[in-house]
Amino acid sequence: MLGTKALQIFDETTCVVRAVLRWTEFYKHESCGKCTPCREGTWWLVQILRDLENGSGTEEDLAKLLDLCDNIMGRSFCALGDGATSPITSSIKYFRDEYIAHVTGKGCPFDPVASTLFSSAGAK
Repeated sequence: MLGTKALQIFDETTCVVRAVLRWTEFYKHESCGKCTPCREGTWWLVQILRDLENGSGTEEDLAKLLDLCDNIMGRSFCALGDGATSPITSSIKYFRDEYIAHVTGKGCPFDPVASTLFSSAGAK
């Protein structure tokens, strides 16, 4: 998935929706708040992704995410807005089945311990 010209590779135990949610939370946090697309758009992206992750999302939310991304892309003062949308649009394009599994299964189908984005190897 491409965000800001970065390629991250995960194994099959990683929840793509959770990974995208965490990246989007980062973009929301980093937004300076000066432009509406970033300030409001990233807030709504996080809300919808959280709904999908916790099982209260719907298939219509995927269309909402893509619509929001379309309205943010190219309309923010800086590249942060574009960076926030890219992981969402590419993940829905390539991993739509994982998003649908969150909807039909009423939440994340992945083991929360196995699908973390960090390794606890060596942690004491």
